[in-house]
Amino acid sequence: MSEAIYCSEGIRVLRAGDLRADGWEQRTVGDRTRIEELRGLYSALGFETATTDLDPSTFGEACTTCAVSACTEYVALFTRAVKGDG
Repeated sequence: MSEAIYCSEGIRVLRAGDLRADGWEQRTVGDRTRIEELRGLYSALGFETATTDLDPSTFGEACTTCAVSACTEYVALFTRAVKGDG
């Protein structure tokens, strides 16, 4: 029996480093429809939200077909606390 391959391991999220440097926390990766639902939820909880695409060049060899699909259908969701008025 071969070892399982988990596609989420090692997949790079575009702009993740820049977002983290600005105080954003990555919450999840999902399809665009579900992410919009989560954006609404996090906004209602008082968070700012941002999304960014996945980098298809970082998918493993076993994921070539999935990479094309995932990178057009899925995005990463980031949140951060709303900054105070000062």
